[in-house]
Amino acid sequence: LDKSGNMPKCGANETIYEYFVNPENGEWTLWKPPVWVYPAGQEKLDFSNLLVPTMDSTRALYICTHLHKQKKAICMVGGEGTAKTSTALMFFRQLDPNEMLVKRVNFSSATSPFMCQSSIEVELEKRGGRNFGPPGGKAMTIFMDDLSMPEVNTWGDQPTLEMVRLIVEYGGFCFLDKDKRGDFKICEDLQYMAAMQHPGGGKNDIPNRLKRNFFIFNMVLPSITSINDIYGQMLAGRFPAKGVPAETAAVVNNLTSATIMLWRTMKDRMLPTPAKFHYIFNLRELSRVFQGIMLTPTETVKTGGFRCETKKSAFEGGGVTLLRIWKHECARVFSDKLTNLKDKAVYNSYMEAQLLESFGETLSAKTQDPMYMVNFLRPDVYDEEGVMVSEAPKMYEPGGSLEDIRPAVVEFLNKHNTEFPGKKMELVLFNDALEHLLRINRLMEMPRGSGLLVGVGGSGKQSLTRLSSYISR
Repeated sequence: LDKSGNMPKCGANETIYEYFVNPENGEWTLWKPPVWVYPAGQEKLDFSNLLVPTMDSTRALYICTHLHKQKKAICMVGGEGTAKTSTALMFFRQLDPNEMLVKRVNFSSATSPFMCQSSIEVELEKRGGRNFGPPGGKAMTIFMDDLSMPEVNTWGDQPTLEMVRLIVEYGGFCFLDKDKRGDFKICEDLQYMAAMQHPGGGKNDIPNRLKRNFFIFNMVLPSITSINDIYGQMLAGRFPAKGVPAETAAVVNNLTSATIMLWRTMKDRMLPTPAKFHYIFNLRELSRVFQGIMLTPTETVKTGGFRCETKKSAFEGGGVTLLRIWKHECARVFSDKLTNLKDKAVYNSYMEAQLLESFGETLSAKTQDPMYMVNFLRPDVYDEEGVMVSEAPKMYEPGGSLEDIRPAVVEFLNKHNTEFPGKKMELVLFNDALEHLLRINRLMEMPRGSGLLVGVGGSGKQSLTRLSSYISR
């Protein structure tokens, strides 16, 4: 209740949890995240470091801020993609680096007690006697990501987490030096924050004796409204309505909701099984779709890219181009995970249904021809004497069909064999091999891009990766 004894007047689809009592006036106030603004003049967004506040992260930040002031240890628990780490990073950005340092420790199943202790000890300096602390008389917050990951031993214990309990509960640990082994080292001015997934389903829990030292709260998936706001702001900032034709602006307006609906369909219907354990579609997949779209220069959407500029294909309009790009990125993120043709056919039916529902028959019909995005179509620049002045610019743009792209790939293959005769590759670039090459090349061009290639021996995993690396330079 507020100071008048009233409950908040909730709007449609709102609950009391969307409100808090504002300490300044004693009235109910709706949680509102800070307005995120697309960076001016920035063509590409760094998705690996991009943090966009939501209502959920704002509430979590409020709790973290007040608990941190009271020097309470905090543990955020939640499923994959619930922004546990992102919330912690946003919180750390608020701290004054002149007073509070931050140390991030990533836990894994291979993290041993020695590794954990060493990663903390290296940040401390001696203050006198057995007392140690962060340098410069500052304080430090240690963020332990994936806290529950350390391996459970034969007896059901997690020795690494017992060491964590020791430092959190008793404020230090024992010296590891031979001449001081067993003596207790006191660690001053340290605070702790952790993140972990829900236990169960193959994921570890943490010992109860460690839990009791943390204030634990659950992180939930952002609401559909929050997700729509996040990616809607990104697209609106990248393709502003005033800077693109009306048809393109209409596609931009519907693109976020269409992606979310397709993602929810895949998440609800393509469920993981023991044979398809990797059929997991969380918010990271949604982010990867928009990351791929954002790789495309704005000018490419306006002109159609290199093939249209050189009159090798007709420009059908910015709206159709953007829709083709979106369809391609969805296929790379969702369809490439699927293990058989039946599942891929089901995905295609979902995609076609979503195209019709969100964009209508006219635009849907214009995107039926297969199209692949590449960034190696443009030639290197040479001077009159045949000396290369500059390498070809990397422009992620429509490359047309496989037949349109094949000559460029064959040229790269011939150049590779000429430059590296000791590693000459005699590859037959049939359609499946070419498709796999384009998928690998796309991942290599993305910041922090990574992929797991699964296939029988001799299926071309190593050869295609080598050729893709050569193309990516």
